[in-house]
Amino acid sequence: MKVVNGEVFYAGIDGGGTHCRVRIESSCGQFLGQGIGGTANPSHGRATVILSIMTAFKEALKQAELSEQHYGQFVVGAGLAGLHLPRYLTMMQNWQHPFKAMYYTDDLHVATIGAHAGGDGAMVIVGTGFSALSLVNGVKTMIGGYGFLQADHCSGSWLGYQAVQKALLSYDGYAQPSLLCELVTQHFNASGYQLADTLAEAGARDFGAIAPLVFNAAAKGDVVAQQLIKDSCQFIVRTIDLLKNTNPPRITLLGGVARQLIPMLPVTLAKELSSPIHNAEQGAISFAKHMQLRAN
Repeated sequence: MKVVNGEVFYAGIDGGGTHCRVRIESSCGQFLGQGIGGTANPSHGRATVILSIMTAFKEALKQAELSEQHYGQFVVGAGLAGLHLPRYLTMMQNWQHPFKAMYYTDDLHVATIGAHAGGDGAMVIVGTGFSALSLVNGVKTMIGGYGFLQADHCSGSWLGYQAVQKALLSYDGYAQPSLLCELVTQHFNASGYQLADTLAEAGARDFGAIAPLVFNAAAKGDVVAQQLIKDSCQFIVRTIDLLKNTNPPRITLLGGVARQLIPMLPVTLAKELSSPIHNAEQGAISFAKHMQLRAN
């Protein structure tokens, strides 16, 4: 595309524990391109996050018929998993990026902005991890987001981690064998110490990849898997009850695991949920524009 010197472009980044998505737009909001990369959670290291961002960015540039020489014309909003934790925010702020300007926040924040088109509302994300946020009258109330093992209840990583625990307990005789335990053993072709050794350095993304086994086993009537699904649904119900205390006019539930759990939630609760107006990448662009106005 023909580019005028000094023309400003905007990019929105939604960086989660599994994927990083980039959307680029013209200064007047015209969609130009999008791209996807790998994990953008700083817990995997800044180099990994940068690689994921730039991989997705280059794909978006190609769609827009732009090149890397235009990096300096981009104002970027980046919502990355874990950036509500000061150590990770500082880590990313020290990146000498090639863009005109780059503004950071967490992925939950940009998802909430996008879902409610910048208006008041609440968001629950259940994907590889779990977190929830309410933005009402300028007040930001956050729940969860403490990270894998600390408190990622009901998330994909939590379900996968629980499945492995059940398999090991069954192996030692603490619990009866179940289909879920069998599926975990088959998936890794390992049990007992071999299974523990295989997962010795596993992280949230690795355990999140096991979550589909839980849904598979539950669909086939496995009571162990069904109880894990039930526990996850109850946790989401409790989370939404807590968010309601902030009086949000809209509540949205998003994430790969959330999509599978919504049909299992109480019907009355499911009817209260609102579909997102815009996606997280669009929310990140709105965030970037807001921060740019403040900077000027």
